[in-house]
Amino acid sequence: MGYGVHRFVCAIDPNLLCGICSAVLEDAVLTPCGHTFCAKCLETWLNKPGTNTCPECRSVMNKCDSKPVLSLRNLINGFDVVCDHSDRGCKVLVKLDRLFSHLESCSYFPVECAGCNLTVNRCDLADHQLGCEGIAAVVQEPTEESRGVRRLRYLKAGASITANEVSDLLYRISSLEFQIKNLKRDLQISESKNRLMERECRKMKDELQITKNELIDMQFAEFDPNYDYGYTPQSIAKLSLLISRFLLKKPGYINEDKIFDAVKRCYDQYSRCGSEYEHDVHMLLATSFASDWFSDAQRIHYHCWLQSICRQRQFAGKTLKDSIENRRSYMYREHK
Repeated sequence: MGYGVHRFVCAIDPNLLCGICSAVLEDAVLTPCGHTFCAKCLETWLNKPGTNTCPECRSVMNKCDSKPVLSLRNLINGFDVVCDHSDRGCKVLVKLDRLFSHLESCSYFPVECAGCNLTVNRCDLADHQLGCEGIAAVVQEPTEESRGVRRLRYLKAGASITANEVSDLLYRISSLEFQIKNLKRDLQISESKNRLMERECRKMKDELQITKNELIDMQFAEFDPNYDYGYTPQSIAKLSLLISRFLLKKPGYINEDKIFDAVKRCYDQYSRCGSEYEHDVHMLLATSFASDWFSDAQRIHYHCWLQSICRQRQFAGKTLKDSIENRRSYMYREHK
């Protein structure tokens, strides 16, 4: 199911070969036991009745246990490969991830002549059709239009013609002109629909890419869709890491108002001076204030909360210093 090794220009590391098909990994996935396979190969293997083990070491696993290896996929997609039509004469080298778009416009793509059903390269089709006997035979077949042309030539030669024949010819000419006009109109409508479909396809492609990026980002950030941050001390650091990962661009699937409520909950419950989680709350507030997630009014709240924590620390430090000084004075008096 993978890519053939012979298609790649550079030498392929054996670690990039699938353990099932022995080809270069296509859509590489990783098993819980640390082995990599093509996604389709592993799926086919696990679809066998009674098979729920790794093909390499026979460790027990299920379909849902495999994870995509994005780094390997990006690495392999960056390798140079030859065109699928290299045997027909194409000498182009492209990156693997651009191969599909190249094939759509490749000049050596095999196409079939409509006149003789012979398969030729796309770049040779026009020259072939100029001398194609099948097309020439179709063109030479007598039609109403060709008979009309011959009739006009006959008239130019000085032959006599009746009024009915002239009216018939004029009718045919006007009929053909009307058909041509309709064909042009239909062609313009088709082109307009094609442009509209192209815009919609580009829009859908952009939306799919955004969704794909968001799904990839979710793999690297522990996002809680229930927004249960602030109910446990451990959730403070998780929320801070989530905001810091997407500091300057909030993902579309995250609601900033609910995140603000979660930050406020963390501040209200764990920002007391002397609390062991005070520094975690301070870090969370500083990260939130530095991000572009929140409105100006919410950022003002963060600023006030940060100032409050600083004042609490200054007051606590002053109280501790006074306590130490009083203790020293007391010990000095006792000593005397």
